[in-house]
Amino acid sequence: MTHKTVQFRFGSGISMREVKGTLHLARLAAESLHGIERVRLEAKYSADDADRLVVIDTGTEPGRTLAIIFAGYARREFGDTAVVMHHVENAAGVPV
Repeated sequence: MTHKTVQFRFGSGISMREVKGTLHLARLAAESLHGIERVRLEAKYSADDADRLVVIDTGTEPGRTLAIIFAGYARREFGDTAVVMHHVENAAGVPV
């Protein structure tokens, strides 16, 4: 099964600790819209410090919501040039 995902790659000057904090806030916002249980079950995402990536599975409505909110927060917090977004097909899914 193929999953549609969005990769967010952050520049070397951006703290991945802050990125993870922003991802947490985006998850809370998605939970406010879809409910905690639905986000936990359906919104898969991961953060990779070494590769400076956040990956969000957009194959579900809560996942798309999380990606949209995170994209907006990240752009506003870190700047337009600090993050590069790519849509990818991921045959293995997104690790949680």
